Amino acid sequence: MEKLILLFYLLLSLTGCEPSRSVVTHEIVNGVDVIYSKIQITGELATFRCLRSQSGLCHFTVLPGSCGTRRVNCEPPITVFTMRQGDSLLLTRLPEDFASCATPAPAASGACAQQLAGAARPTP
Repeated sequence: MEKLILLFYLLLSLTGCEPSRSVVTHEIVNGVDVIYSKIQITGELATFRCLRSQSGLCHFTVLPGSCGTRRVNCEPPITVFTMRQGDSLLLTRLPEDFASCATPAPAASGACAQQLAGAARPTP
């Protein structure tokens, strides 16, 4: 049944019936991309992409949405993963209001919550 629901969401997203939003992290220092990642969110599907990273790796931390607004309930993260530049990963079953952090090196404890508190909300 879960596979059928996932297929249904995928078909809706392909036809444009499911609202989607993007979250882009792009940090440039002295004209060099330190980190450039994009997350495309459609319903319960989130595609994480590591476009460029100074280290060659993107380190993602996915947190409950309350971390980005009130900085509470931030530990433990929902998931933490690393991918190589050019790779992408599809995750399902994330909370609708999840927050994320992308860095070129593993993030120190609490660093993502601080980054999210200072960041603007994602745009559609």
